Amino acid sequence: MENNAQLTKLKKEIPFDEDRYEDHGDYEYRLSKLLEDSEFIALSTLYPFLEDFEGIELPKKYYNWQIRACVELNNWQGNAGVKSYSENGLSWSRANDGALSADLLDELEPPHVGVPKRRDKSDN
Repeated sequence: MENNAQLTKLKKEIPFDEDRYEDHGDYEYRLSKLLEDSEFIALSTLYPFLEDFEGIELPKKYYNWQIRACVELNNWQGNAGVKSYSENGLSWSRANDGALSADLLDELEPPHVGVPKRRDKSDN
């Protein structure tokens, strides 16, 4: 993965907020963790039967998906995504209890499973 390019794009989507991050080092660390987490979620969905993703990179066609996933994961850390809230009983309800929205996860295309086509002698 082109981590520096992705980090630069992510900085445009999630600006530095001094109330949220201690300093620029903390800000960059958290953005890097978001990139790591979103890549793991994508690879786990794309390759559900692999236990180790060592040497497997996120396909380039999912780079935009990764940025949007990072933004969504970042929003979950704050109050964004809260569907309802009550004051005295302190009850919060979010639109989605999972890490990412179903719409975003549905954009990932797991590999097709099946039996390879058998080549006929006439195909040579």
